Amino acid sequence: MSLTFYHSPNSTSNVTVAILAELTSLTPPSLTVKQIDLSISRRETRSSEYLSVNPNGRVPAIVHDGVTVWESAAITMYLGEVFGVDRGLYPSLGPQRGEAMKWIVWTNTTLTPAGGRLAAALPMGMPGGVEEGSQDAAAAEAVSSGKAAADEARKEIADALKVLDGWLVGREYLLGEKYSLADTHIWCFVEWLGIMGVGLDEFQEVKAWVERVRKRPALKDL
Repeated sequence: MSLTFYHSPNSTSNVTVAILAELTSLTPPSLTVKQIDLSISRRETRSSEYLSVNPNGRVPAIVHDGVTVWESAAITMYLGEVFGVDRGLYPSLGPQRGEAMKWIVWTNTTLTPAGGRLAAALPMGMPGGVEEGSQDAAAAEAVSSGKAAADEARKEIADALKVLDGWLVGREYLLGEKYSLADTHIWCFVEWLGIMGVGLDEFQEVKAWVERVRKRPALKDL
């Protein structure tokens, strides 16, 4: 079964790279992926061709069986439901599915916006920060930058990580003893925060969990 994946390096689509790495590492593979790389700085995500795929002009996006799915959280849940359940990487319908969905959406609505505010506060081009030529670059110019804005963003990030840290007490992974694509999804964003200098020493449960996920065979070379 084939799927087209639109990707740009050092963007949110790295999350989908990790999700697909888990799914395609299985034997036999769950699906065949055609990856199309786009340059944000060269405005390839704003081309008429790509805007016909995602009129928002952002990555990631996937096309599967004629259906286009945008937004990294929606893509993670879609791929989990279609390809991950039978492979033991995503829970079947029921309470565990609800837990997975909760954390995937929380990542994109609570943790990531705080990270985005930190990225916008950092000088353009810093590791993990806003890429020149992106839609976010224009938005970053309109918001507060500098140390005060960065400090406020770091506080918001810490508040979110405290929630995650509390949840992981007594749990190997988000859903308990069993790893799932929900872990993959959040892990990618936490790693991005690390690139921007966010430390985890205050959050020992998160720190240990990150190390466990990082050792996954499908993820260790990403």
